Amino acid sequence: MLDNENGFSPRAIFSRLYDIRVLGILLQIGFVILVYIGASWFLSNTAENISRLGEAQFICRDGTSSLRCSFDFMSSDAGFDIAETALDYKTTDSYWYAIWIGALNTVKVVTLGIILATILGTLVGIARLSQNWLVRTVARWYVDLFRNTPLLLQLVFIYFAIFLNLPGIREAISFFDVVFISQRGINYPWFVFMPAFPVWFAFIVLGVIQAQVVWVLLKRQEEQTGAKYNRMGWAIFSFVTIVFIGWIAASKTVNTQAIMVHQSTRIREFDDIEAFAVGRFDAEELLDIQDIVALAEQPLPQDDNTYNENGYTRDQITAAQMQIDEGAIQICAIREAIEVENLTAQLNTLGIPYSVAYSNRADQATEDYAAGDCDIYVSTLARLGAEREQLENSAAQRLVSIPEVPVRISTPRIEGLNFVGGGKMTPEFAALLIGLVLNTAANIAEIVRAGIQSVPKGQTEAARALGLSEGQRLRLVILPQALRVIIPPQTSQYLNLAKNSSLALAIAYPDFWAVVNTTINQSGRSIQLIVIVMATYLSISISISLLLNWYNRRIALVER
Repeated sequence: MLDNENGFSPRAIFSRLYDIRVLGILLQIGFVILVYIGASWFLSNTAENISRLGEAQFICRDGTSSLRCSFDFMSSDAGFDIAETALDYKTTDSYWYAIWIGALNTVKVVTLGIILATILGTLVGIARLSQNWLVRTVARWYVDLFRNTPLLLQLVFIYFAIFLNLPGIREAISFFDVVFISQRGINYPWFVFMPAFPVWFAFIVLGVIQAQVVWVLLKRQEEQTGAKYNRMGWAIFSFVTIVFIGWIAASKTVNTQAIMVHQSTRIREFDDIEAFAVGRFDAEELLDIQDIVALAEQPLPQDDNTYNENGYTRDQITAAQMQIDEGAIQICAIREAIEVENLTAQLNTLGIPYSVAYSNRADQATEDYAAGDCDIYVSTLARLGAEREQLENSAAQRLVSIPEVPVRISTPRIEGLNFVGGGKMTPEFAALLIGLVLNTAANIAEIVRAGIQSVPKGQTEAARALGLSEGQRLRLVILPQALRVIIPPQTSQYLNLAKNSSLALAIAYPDFWAVVNTTINQSGRSIQLIVIVMATYLSISISISLLLNWYNRRIALVER
C-alpha cells in the first residue's frame, strides 16, 4: 500500500516513462551516450592506425617525430606538373601551392557549373510546362535521359566519344571564324585587360554610384512634384557617359607599352607603321595592301587555266600569297605578353599582315631582334629600355609608344601547330563542365517545374486578366512566388554539383581531388591530405549553403 500511496508502483513507474517529457530526456541521454561511444571508437581507431603507420608520417625538419609536424612535408617541392592552371605554376612549387591550384580549378568548374546549370535548368523546367507539344516532349526526354543515367557514364561518353573524336586543329569546327572546336578543346574570343584597365574600372565604379544618385534624385522629384521621369533611361545615360569619359581618360593617361625598331625603318610614331608595311610590298602590281590580303584569301580555282568565282586565276592568288609571306611584318615578342594583343589588334584594324615569333624570355627575344629575325620588338616601355642597352648598336634603335585602351578582345588564331590568343577550354575541362551542367540542369528542371506548379492557378488567371504577357506573367508573378519552393531543394543540387566535380579524375582533369591524389601517391601522407580534402569540400559546401540560405530568408514571406 505504501508503494501505491507514494507513487512507486510498477504502473506508476511505467506511466512516468511514457510521459513525453521523460522520453525526450531519456532519448537525449541515449543519444549522447551513442555519440560518446562512436567518437571514442573513431579516435581510438585513428590513434591505432597512426601508430601503425609509424613515426615517418610525422617527421619534423630537425629529424624528430611529432604530431605538430604533420604538415611540414607540404612545404617541399611538388615535383609534378599540372596540365591546366589558373595561376602560374612550376614543378618546383610546394605541395601547398599545387593543392591551391587544384582547389582553384575545382572552384572554377563549380562556379561556372552552377551558373550554367541554373540557366539551363530554369529554361528546361519552364519548357516542361509549355503548351507546345514538341518543346514539352523534348524537354521531358532530356530530363529523363540525364536523370536516369549515371553521371560518370555521361562524363566518359562526352570526353571519349565526343571530344577525342573531334577533328584536328587544321580542320577545326569554326563558328564565324572566332570560335573553334577541335580535339584540343574549345577556343573562343576573350578579354585582355591592359594596364589602363584599373583607371577605367575606377570610372565604372563611379558610374554605378552616379546612376544610383540619379535614380534616387529623380524618384524624390517624382514624389514631390507628381511628374513622371524616365529614371532608368537617365540612370543608364549617366552611367554610360561616365564610363565613356573614363575610357578616353584611361587611354590618354596610361603609356606603358612600346615597340623597338631600327632607325632605318623611319618609324617615328605608331602611325608610320602603315607606310612601312606598304613599302614592303610590290607597289607596281598592287597599290593597296588590303587588296593583296583580300586576294590572298580567295579560294583557288580548280586548275591553272580557269578562274574562281570572283574572276581570279591561280597564278594571281599564289602571287598575292607569296607577297603576304615575304612582306608581312615580323614581330618579336615574349610568350603570353599582353602587349602582343594590343599591337596585333591595331595591325588587324589597319589590315596589315604580320607574323609573330614568340620567345620564352626577354633575352631570347632580344637576341632574335639583334640577329635581324624580326622588324619590331614589342614589350613594355621599361623592359625595352633595359633591353636596348644590351644591344651593340643601341643608339640606332628607337622606342615608339603604342596607343593603349583599357580592354582588348583577343580572338584565337592558328599559328604553327596550335591556337594562340583568345580563351581556351581544354577537352577535359569542357567535358567535365558540360557533363555536370547537363546532369544538374535535368534535376533543377524538375525542381523548377514543381515550384511553378505549386503556385495557385488563380495567380496565373489573375495575371492573364490584367493583360500580362506570358513572359511578364512568369517574371513578375509566378517565379517570385515559386522561388520559395525552388530554393531549398535547389541548394542540394548545387551541393551535389560541387561534390560530383571530384569525378574529374575519370577524365584526367586536374581538379582538387586529382592533385591531392597525386600528392598522396607521391608523399605517402594519406591522413593529413584526407583531412585537407574533407575541410576543403566542407568549406565549399558550407559557403554554398550559407549563401542560398541567406537568399532564402530574404525572399521568405514575412508574417505580420
